[in-house]
Formats: sequence, structure tokens, C-alpha cells
Amino acid sequence: MDSIKFTNAGYNIAEPPGLSFHWSLNQHAFLYFQGPVLINGREYNSGTCILYKGGSPHNYKTQKGFVNSFIGFYCPDELFTLLNIPCNSPFFPNNCQEINDMFFSICQENALRPFGFEVTLKARILELLVTIGKGSNKQTSKKLSDNTVKMTAIRAEYLSDLVSPPDFDNLLLTHGFSRTQGYMVYSRVFNSSPKEDLIWARLEKSRMLMQQAPNMKIYEIAESCGFPNIPHFFRTFKKRYGYTPKHYMNALKSEQEN
Repeated sequence: MDSIKFTNAGYNIAEPPGLSFHWSLNQHAFLYFQGPVLINGREYNSGTCILYKGGSPHNYKTQKGFVNSFIGFYCPDELFTLLNIPCNSPFFPNNCQEINDMFFSICQENALRPFGFEVTLKARILELLVTIGKGSNKQTSKKLSDNTVKMTAIRAEYLSDLVSPPDFDNLLLTHGFSRTQGYMVYSRVFNSSPKEDLIWARLEKSRMLMQQAPNMKIYEIAESCGFPNIPHFFRTFKKRYGYTPKHYMNALKSEQEN
């Protein structure tokens, strides 16, 4: 496990329509798209996954906008062969819920950083790879239920606009769910409520902006992620991560300086 190294991750990162990604990274990158996406010029539906090996070119583009979870890491290439994980081409695992739960636990561990988190993250990456391999194994493939497919699409649409999300109850009705049934299915599939998912997505987006745009003011970041009330943003951020946005940005600056 010493050869496994975590680098970065994002959970429920909302990306706007028409955004293109073209780059090559030294690290491996696993992405889980929860919305339509163009990969190498071909359109794929929500639930598509791709594992780019380190040094491989990335080439994908948002369609109508989507919610994207990702993880960057280093590990021996032999693990992908051993676990029968396809690389550099889209695939469709049958256990997206398990994979989504793993993304959540990895991002939470990285955000909170409790004692021993470096060792825990290595173990979680290995667990994620086993989960991916299990889901991509055609011999154990199971068709997702219609309700799971519909709810995944609803979730992607709901989280596509973090500032002014569409009314969730109306989305349920549009896709043929009653309110009670819809919330039960959502909780079963994603182990959370729509409101909790929205808050998490907003907070994760704010952390990403702090990393990528260090010159932005905290209030600008908060407003662009759907938090018009700055004190509420500070309270929610600290409750989720254990530190304030200001402390986090100062830590990022100190890390860059060192």
C-alpha cells in the first residue's frame, strides 16, 4: 500500500455547459459523470465513468452541464490489470451507488483530515479501485432499476445550477414520481437528502474555487456557490470541515509559500 498516494478529489462538483477539458496529468484520474458528457467527441449519458492513466490525454466536454466527482492518485498500473479496470475509455459500472458512497467518504476524509488520514486515504483508494473493478466486471453486471436511472438524472439536473437550482418537487413530478416516493428513492440511492446534497455540492465547489482562484474574495466565492448570506456560509463551512473559510485559505497560502 506504500506505493499508493492520494493527490486530490472532488465530490458533486457542478460544471457549467460547454466547458472543455484538454490536458494530460502525471497522476491517474478517475471521473464519475452524473450528466451527459462528450468524451473524444462522442456523447455519453449520466453514469459514465472513465479512468485516465497518468500521462494519458484527457478530452471531454460538458453538454448541458453536469455534476462530476473525481479523484487523483498514484498507484502501480498493475492494479488496473489485476482488478480488470478499463483505462482511458468510458465504461458503465453497475454499482454507481457504491462508487458514489466511496467518493463521499474519500472527500470527507480529505476535508476533515483526522489523525492518520494519510493512511486511511490510501486504504480508501484501494477500496475504491476494488469497487470499480467489481462494478465493471461483466460477469456480475446487473441492470440498474428504472427508478435509480431516473433519480440519477434528476439529481444531475437538480445540482446543475448551485446558485438557483430547479425546484426539486417539480423535477420529481416531471419524471413521474410522487413527492413521498421521490424522497424515499433519493435517500435509498444516494444515502442523503436533496438538501444535504445541495449543501455539500456548494461547499465542495467553494473549496475548489479557493484552491483554483486564490485571488477571489471569500464573499465572491460564497455568492458564486449559492451562499448569499456570508455568516451562514462561514457557519456551514466550519460545521462541515471543522475550520472556517478564512482559515482554509490562509492554510492554502501558507502551503504555497512553503
